Amino acid sequence: MKILLIGHSVFDTVSLSEKDVSSPGGIFYSAQQLLKISSPEDELFICTQIDDYTKEYFLPVYSGFNNDFIEKVDAIPSVKLFPDNKTERKEVYLNYPSKLNLSKINFSDFNYIMINMITGTDISPDDLKFIRSQTSALIYFDVHTLSRPMNQSGERIFTTLKNYEEWIRNIDIIQANENEFATLGSFKSETERVNKLFELGVKIILLTKGSNGAKAYFKRSGEVLSYFISSKKIKTINTVGCGDTFGATFFYNYIRTKNVYKSLSFAVIKTEKFLNERIR
Repeated sequence: MKILLIGHSVFDTVSLSEKDVSSPGGIFYSAQQLLKISSPEDELFICTQIDDYTKEYFLPVYSGFNNDFIEKVDAIPSVKLFPDNKTERKEVYLNYPSKLNLSKINFSDFNYIMINMITGTDISPDDLKFIRSQTSALIYFDVHTLSRPMNQSGERIFTTLKNYEEWIRNIDIIQANENEFATLGSFKSETERVNKLFELGVKIILLTKGSNGAKAYFKRSGEVLSYFISSKKIKTINTVGCGDTFGATFFYNYIRTKNVYKSLSFAVIKTEKFLNERIR
C-alpha cells in the first residue's frame, strides 16, 4: 500500500509542574505510530517541513518514510503547551507556520491519505478539494487545531468553523475530540451534527473523549450506528500526542481490516500503551 501522511512538524515545550520538557511534536507522533505498526511492504510518504535547528529530533522517525515531500524552512513552529487534566490544554505559538507545499505530489499515486491539521494552516479548503479531485484514495482527516484559530497573542481559541462544509465534503473519515467536534458548524445536539456530516459524505466519524475512551459513528444499510469503547484511567497530565497516536492506529488498522469496531478497540489500546510508556 502507498500511504501519504500530511501535516506540520512542530517543536513542543510542555510546561509541567516540575519542569519544562522539550520534544519533537506535531505530525511526528502520527508518523512515529504509523512507522511502528505498518508492514515492511507498505510505502510510507510524508509531507511536512523541517529546519536545521531541530531536524535531528525528527529524522530518526522521518527517515523511515520517503522524504521527497519534506520541505526545508527557516524555522518550524515552536509551541509552548500548558496541559490541564480538567480542561483543554493551552497552546501558545512562538512563530507562525507557512502552508505546506503540495506541488510535488501526484495524489493519484496513493491508496490512502492521512491529513492531520496540526496547526490548522497545514492545508487550505481549496487544497483539500484539489486532493479529492485528483484521487479516489481514502482520506482520513484529523480536525485538530483547525478548530482553534490563533489570536494576536499566538494563543489558540476554539471558534465555530463557518466554512466547515468546504472541508467535510472531501473527507471519508473524520477525527475530533469533543471540543473540536463542537466547532463544526452550529447544531443543537451531537446527533444533529453527526447526521449533517454523513449527509455531506463522511463515512466514519471518530469522537475521542479523553480518558473516557472513544466513540465511532458509521452507517450500515442506511442506518447510523455507533460504538463506544472505554479506556483505562491513567494518571498523567501530559497527554500530548495521544490523539495523533489514536488516529494513526485507527487509520492503519481500518485500511487493513475495514472493521470499525476492531480498529477502534486497537486504537484505544495502543493509546493507553503510549501513555503508560511515557510515565514510566
